[in-house]
Amino acid sequence: MYATVRQIAGYIEELAPPELALPGDPVGLQIGDPHAGVKKVLIALGFDEKVLKEALDEEAALVVTHHPLLFEPLRRVDESEPRGALIAEALRHRLAVYSAHSNLDIAPRGVSYILAERLGLAKEGRRVLKVTGHEQLLKLVLYLPEGYEEKMLETLGDAGTGLEGRYSHCSFQVAGTGTFKPLEGSTPFIGTPGRLERVSEIRMEMILPASQRAAVIRALLEAHPYEKPAYDLYPLARQGEPRGLGLIGSLENPQTLPEIAGRCRRELGATMVRCWAPPGQKFSRVALCGGSGGSLIEDAVSGGAGIFIAGDFRFHDLEKAQAHGLGLIDAGHGETEELVIGHLAAHLRSSLHEAGLKTEVVEATPSPPRWLFM
Repeated sequence: MYATVRQIAGYIEELAPPELALPGDPVGLQIGDPHAGVKKVLIALGFDEKVLKEALDEEAALVVTHHPLLFEPLRRVDESEPRGALIAEALRHRLAVYSAHSNLDIAPRGVSYILAERLGLAKEGRRVLKVTGHEQLLKLVLYLPEGYEEKMLETLGDAGTGLEGRYSHCSFQVAGTGTFKPLEGSTPFIGTPGRLERVSEIRMEMILPASQRAAVIRALLEAHPYEKPAYDLYPLARQGEPRGLGLIGSLENPQTLPEIAGRCRRELGATMVRCWAPPGQKFSRVALCGGSGGSLIEDAVSGGAGIFIAGDFRFHDLEKAQAHGLGLIDAGHGETEELVIGHLAAHLRSSLHEAGLKTEVVEATPSPPRWLFM
């Protein structure tokens, strides 16, 4: 059985919830039928003529991109124009296109997370560079027969429920009595059809991030002994972890500008890295952001960074950084984001395999550098 476009979108949104996206960012399904079956899905940084050809050659029914195809309102599809011809060709071949953009940038396991892992930022002390919101928290309340609470606690804790700071598997449990009458056609775990039953049960309460809701409920339903488990989800006013653009943290060992720039070239496959930093310094406090970083220079300064790694820095960005004594490394827009393609593909493969779906996931061939260096 193959997944539908909508099912695949659901798995992507577990990693990158749409509510994390910046205002006005057009994330989600851009072209296609959400109910269509997908034998093969192609993951790419963006959607252009090269990616379209690769999708058709691979016989993919869905292309998942980071950069949205339709970023501005579409007024017409004119096939005499390159973008109109691209959209029309995708529609003719019933090719769906889905984009996860700033929500994948901001996601706790998204673009900046992958970049930080590859460039060696220590996990301890990492924080969001520019906070744009906070994770929504939910309280899960469920009921289960006495004797099954330890197994359920372990299952839900492993799925990401009950995490409070440096403590996991946090719950509150209280004993009580549950009543039910199994009706004709039911197959009760406890009791007899047609007879009112009273059972010693445990009420269990745990907190979870809203982004983990689907995965947690799947785990609950698989582990619960009842045919029809009783559970509730309540939104909480209390804020969860901060979410936002970029990360700031520390290197394990201070490094010079050439050392950091060299690691960017090796790890990101950057053809050319533009750099500036005060001479003779070693840096331990590093800010980074996948894609364009010019708007975050002041956040990097206020966070105490000595150097900021991103893409698309302009002349005036460099002037501002120099005035603050902040080093800059421009490793390229696409180069600082490309790593997330493999990460997203691995997430989808795992989710589809776990669900028993046969949809194949392939990664697009990385695009060559857009600039010619002479």
